[in-house]
Amino acid sequence: MINDVGGLRSAEMREVVRETGAGAIAMHMQGTPQTMQHSPHYEDVTEEIRVFFRQCIDACLRSGMDPKCLAFDPGIGFGKTVAHNLALLRNLESMRVSDRPLVFGVSRKSFLGRLNAESSMEARAWPTVALTSYGRSRGASVFRVHDVRPNAEALRMTEAILDA
Repeated sequence: MINDVGGLRSAEMREVVRETGAGAIAMHMQGTPQTMQHSPHYEDVTEEIRVFFRQCIDACLRSGMDPKCLAFDPGIGFGKTVAHNLALLRNLESMRVSDRPLVFGVSRKSFLGRLNAESSMEARAWPTVALTSYGRSRGASVFRVHDVRPNAEALRMTEAILDA
């Protein structure tokens, strides 16, 4: 699986995915890893990411990639403010594109510490578990977490409720 924080914008990266048949995650990020948190700005973060995902899947299909290889990550915490992240969380289910999996990566993100006024990594563990459950209830299907067991347990409980 290729986790491309560049969002499969590069024709070369799309070609690698096409040639290998590897699974690929296209993540949204405003700017680069070095600049992404320098005053991120969006008119409508949710709509701009939806447009990015549609453009990405179109480019991938034009390059001959199998759409079944693709998953999409809104890049929570990557070139986004706390307000942007909260807007994405509120509108998570609208981020799905062409029935492809939605990747959810909030584990230990700094915005969790800001929301709880607690900077330690340990203080971000339970908010991560809560958001994992929330993300599943809102359509996310692939989760990137650090603390696997509590998040897996939260997913099992959430899925038991959703599937009941």
